[in-house]
Amino acid sequence: MDPVLILTIFILISIIISIGIGANDETMAPIYGSRILNMKQILILAAIFAITGAILLGEGVAKSVGDKILLLNYENTGINQNAVVLTILISTAIWLILSSALGLPISSTHSTIGGIMGIGLMLGSIDGVNWNTILEMSIWWLLSPIVGFLVTYLVVRILNKYKLKYLKGFQDYERSEKIYSYIILIVICITAFSRAGNDCSNAVGIVVGVGGNINLSGLLIITGFSMAAGIVILGRIVIKNLGKITELRPSTAFAVQVPTAAVMLLGTIQTIPLSGSHLLVASFVGLSKASNAPMEKGLWKIVAIWLLTFPISAIFAIILYFPINAIF
Repeated sequence: MDPVLILTIFILISIIISIGIGANDETMAPIYGSRILNMKQILILAAIFAITGAILLGEGVAKSVGDKILLLNYENTGINQNAVVLTILISTAIWLILSSALGLPISSTHSTIGGIMGIGLMLGSIDGVNWNTILEMSIWWLLSPIVGFLVTYLVVRILNKYKLKYLKGFQDYERSEKIYSYIILIVICITAFSRAGNDCSNAVGIVVGVGGNINLSGLLIITGFSMAAGIVILGRIVIKNLGKITELRPSTAFAVQVPTAAVMLLGTIQTIPLSGSHLLVASFVGLSKASNAPMEKGLWKIVAIWLLTFPISAIFAIILYFPINAIF
């Protein structure tokens, strides 16, 4: 098949994945839950930072996903590289769109890497996957939600003590919350910016791994606009679901968002693919525990989907490879 046609198909599916990533982006949930902005304002802000984050920060993480995980020998084994790339892209897109339609925030990073692992194990056995890289990433995947939980828990406890000691009456409280509403806007913009740079790797990383004369800058621009489209078209479903998981005020939304912003920015600068969903939900749990506030029952459904993402993405990739290989 014509290489130009193949590359065009890769890019089209990457666009679909980018739309799915945008649709599943819950970064703005604390803003919605604390009622600082309305949904229209939230979607516009999220779309702007999806575009800028993907363009300015996306290159490093995209190369990490594309170059460092899958270790298949295409030349000596006759494995169809085009079919491999298409399979990973399509399996990721299917799982992202399904979970977004159900309003469940999942890790697009885990969806992509789950598909890579499934294909790598099927076609290359144990040597088809770079387990050292997976192990390094796994340390971040495990530590980041723990950090999210602990930092949010401590920040909320500190804020509660501050309020009891220094805020005298309703007017002081309202003035304090107003200040936090401005601070959280700055923090959440940092999060959205770094999150877009990190998540776009799941749409373009495996395409970058194909090699050839791919214009990565152009691909990142397309990805950023596609993510923005996903946010505008479907993003409100996940934002609403997560934004109402527990009671939020501007000060507690700030506590939830601080660890997410810090870890996502650091991970993206270090070119490490992370799960913003896991970070943010763990921060919500930390808030709930520190405030003795109840959480919606939907939390356990979210956790179950997290645990299923790796195996489901891997199974999708294994099943889809055979018909895709037959066609391409």
